[in-house]
Amino acid sequence: MKKIFGHFPFPVLLLSLLFAVKALYLAFCVTPLWNIHDEIGHYAYTQDIAEGKGIPLLGKAVIGTDIMSYLEGKPNSPPAYNWIAQHPPLYYIAAAVPLKIGSWFTNDVEILYRLPRIVAALSGALLILVLFRTFTLIGLDPLRASAVAASIGFIPQVSNLASITNHDIPLLLCCALATHFFARYLIQRKIHDAYWCAGWLAIAGGIKMMTPWALAAPMVAIILIELSGSIKYRIKHAIGIAIVASSLPIAWLLHNIVYFGTPFYTSTEAAGALQIAPIHQSIAEYLILKPVFQTFISTFFGLFGHISSGIGNYVLEMEVAPRHIQIQAAMIDDLPLEFYSILIFILGCICVCYMLTLARSVFQKTSSSLPQDSLIAWMHSHLSYDHYKRRIFIYVILLAVLVASFVGVISQTDYSINNVDVAISIALGITSFAIILYVNDPVDRLALYGLMIFLFFGSALLYHVYGAYLRLGVMRATQGRYLYPVIPLILLTASVALMRLRISGVVISGVVAILACLELSVFVLQVLPLYFGG
Repeated sequence: MKKIFGHFPFPVLLLSLLFAVKALYLAFCVTPLWNIHDEIGHYAYTQDIAEGKGIPLLGKAVIGTDIMSYLEGKPNSPPAYNWIAQHPPLYYIAAAVPLKIGSWFTNDVEILYRLPRIVAALSGALLILVLFRTFTLIGLDPLRASAVAASIGFIPQVSNLASITNHDIPLLLCCALATHFFARYLIQRKIHDAYWCAGWLAIAGGIKMMTPWALAAPMVAIILIELSGSIKYRIKHAIGIAIVASSLPIAWLLHNIVYFGTPFYTSTEAAGALQIAPIHQSIAEYLILKPVFQTFISTFFGLFGHISSGIGNYVLEMEVAPRHIQIQAAMIDDLPLEFYSILIFILGCICVCYMLTLARSVFQKTSSSLPQDSLIAWMHSHLSYDHYKRRIFIYVILLAVLVASFVGVISQTDYSINNVDVAISIALGITSFAIILYVNDPVDRLALYGLMIFLFFGSALLYHVYGAYLRLGVMRATQGRYLYPVIPLILLTASVALMRLRISGVVISGVVAILACLELSVFVLQVLPLYFGG
């Protein structure tokens, strides 16, 4: 107990405990079965593991008669194909533990169907502690570190996902752990931290397809260019780190090759869902016609709902015949969404001010030397002349302004400030590629890497959803939860900016208190009436 209090002060432990209590209360007393975030498929996957049936195979895996009968409110409902079987099994193995233990003591399905939710609730509580440790690692004081770490727990969508059977919050926890060891390696330069980072990236890749891989690729690449030492030393550890980080994702790709003949086999391919006449639109036309960024932002903060029996005719994924079920869903809107959009804008402006101070320090030559014998040090030594600096900065800033302005202007949205938020994030990410060559402080470099990785991740995700639109003719995979792998890095970057600009802990705590009040209002005014028809 003393060791725990030595690492975590009482306030952050209390915040973590309060989140766990909130999430568990929502899980067992508030959030209905089955949440619209594919909970029915996640539970069926977990049930297969708990019952010893092994890893379900996409195309053969089903959501059992017991679950479908409960959902449709009639006996002997036919099973449904389980599209969630496209994902790797690590989360479901963990979620099967409370389900299996619970099955020894009760047969009440109202309890059993909710038991796997415990894993997400506890993951959210642990997430706050991991973030706190990461923020104190970079030098943030406990008050500000506690406030920023707790802020993630007052986002309504995070609380919602922490109260259901779903892999998103456990994935967020694993990515936060990878981010923590990524930061430790850059700051303390101990090689075992790089391997720990790679290990958690591998676990994240063993929880979910696609999105954690888009985090692992740039994060591992950065570790490799930051490796210092002899050529033999760097080659040895570069190979080792790459093998560790890619181990579980490659194992899952091999699984797909063995069973399906292709590594990237998803429910879309399994269902044969292709447009008869594929759409021919540029990505610019896509952004003009569809509210892509608006949807990402709105659903990041809150998308609620559940599937229940009813008179509707809803077709589950991978099925053809409709079922008599209905979806009740709503996105967060009005004052809370406007406040969240303004908060993102303010954080963006803070990061812009922080970047300006970094750029000024570059030309004042106030930074220290980079770690020797690394690839990034070699790049720095060859580009450190003033005429290179000016050219690189001019070209990169012009590119950043052009791309950010273009995307911000053409994007369809209901809130114009969201266009500005997107434009700022793009400009910051592009500009980071120039500043990183000349900033040597490891904490500042960490913040810049966060912006660069976010730009890469966001671009990869946008390319994926654009491709899905061309194939299927509908806007898919534009939920804010798909951004979770990179959120710890963005919070880390924001923490560095807050620290460097000396933003008061009282101010930050005040903003977090407002977030808590807004979350409460969202649940009271929007979520509970949706769930219980008030």
